Amino acid sequence: MASCISQSSRSRVLHQKEFVQEPAVERYRFEEATNQGFEEESLESVPSLFFSFLFWIKMPEKKIGSPGMSIFSWCRVAAAVALILIILGGLGAAIWALVTYLRTTEDTGLFDVQVSAADQRLRVFDSTQRRWKHVCSSNANQLIANISCEEMGFVRAVNFSVTCAPDNGGDRDFFCVKESELTYGKKIKTALYPCKCDKGQILEVICQDCGRRMLPEERIVGGEDARQGSWPWQVSLQYDGVHQCGGSIISDRWIVSAAHCFPERYRHVSRWRVLMGSIYNTPIRKNIVIAEVKTVVYHSSYLPFVDANIDDNSRDIAVLALTKPLQFTDYIQPVCLPTYGQRLADGQMGTVTGWGNVEYYGTQANALQEAHVPIISDAVCNGPDYYDNQVTTTMFCAGYEKGGTDSCQGDSGGPFVAADVLSKTSRYRLLGVVSWGTGCAMAKKPGVYTRVSRFLPWISTAMRMYENSPGVHKMARAVTP
Repeated sequence: MASCISQSSRSRVLHQKEFVQEPAVERYRFEEATNQGFEEESLESVPSLFFSFLFWIKMPEKKIGSPGMSIFSWCRVAAAVALILIILGGLGAAIWALVTYLRTTEDTGLFDVQVSAADQRLRVFDSTQRRWKHVCSSNANQLIANISCEEMGFVRAVNFSVTCAPDNGGDRDFFCVKESELTYGKKIKTALYPCKCDKGQILEVICQDCGRRMLPEERIVGGEDARQGSWPWQVSLQYDGVHQCGGSIISDRWIVSAAHCFPERYRHVSRWRVLMGSIYNTPIRKNIVIAEVKTVVYHSSYLPFVDANIDDNSRDIAVLALTKPLQFTDYIQPVCLPTYGQRLADGQMGTVTGWGNVEYYGTQANALQEAHVPIISDAVCNGPDYYDNQVTTTMFCAGYEKGGTDSCQGDSGGPFVAADVLSKTSRYRLLGVVSWGTGCAMAKKPGVYTRVSRFLPWISTAMRMYENSPGVHKMARAVTP
């Protein structure tokens, strides 16, 4: 600890340099004869300015006193030298500013909370100073680590530690934590303020890895068979041995699916099984793993469970807890959740997977199907030719105007994923959960998905509250970041 403090103090001493300001250069007026026309010259012509200056300097002057250069000529030379120095200094300052800007903004395409892959140091982007800053150690390091990982789309922090702060920190080059402001479901920035990190220690965090395919690379129509290990977070939810819905692994104990997969007749937890590890959803296949379900939590505001006559599928989301933690393999991996506040881009391509019907009213696929479809804007999907304002802010649509490729019955609760580099490394994130749609692969009737980014606090709260509570539970809304 002492070495960290002395190191940090030394850093501040090294940066307290005194700078002497250069005297301002007096501006001289050009002679009228040399200035005529020059003031009308476009400033775009720097060479013209330079040569005009040289011409002005070389003009003969009336000598004062003994033979030699006049005082006014000396003044001209001094002015010319000063101007050249000012121009060079200005260019240097501009280049320095440009380089600094590029260095501090090169990561602005990233999410503004990051953990360095090289040293696990937690960094947060200061949008005011446009700089990345380390987070100082505090008495709430475990909570900071968990909140930061959740905000980045990782389910939890698996470890944290502290290390000495770097020497190049100034008085406001770090972030300190207002511990009383820390809370799950809120962005960590709301609890941070610029500081000089008096303790000289910063936080290192290791989040649970996710969204990686270890091997090379209710509704699927017009898709294709997936390769083994292509979508290692995909699971089959089976009730009494029959495939009912899809789901997505988000941690070694938790699965995300859809609320509508758990109506009253399917709420005997002991009769549910989760199959994973294979593109086939039958128990006899190679690499298949079968897990038992301990807990089901669905959103209490999923209205069809309140009144079957209500035609509103908002908040169609559920999570399942397993009785035992999973062992991750090349064929079993968690998918990342979205980052807090992550927005979907119109036209962004995603992949939907499942064992759904390969055609409307057809039979279910033997092998896992995958289909690649673009996200459709809410404005288009709520148009009169599409779903006529049935798509709420907790949903989104994906598919093609002419149809042909879609999700279909049997893939409900399955994943809609897309890869991004918000955390520098390319990872797949669970952007949507297959929810509902009209028909299968019909023109202007795309699949509709639960918008997972709207339920991140709900998912986090459900996992914390019901981790040790067997049975089926319903939980109300949580605060959306």
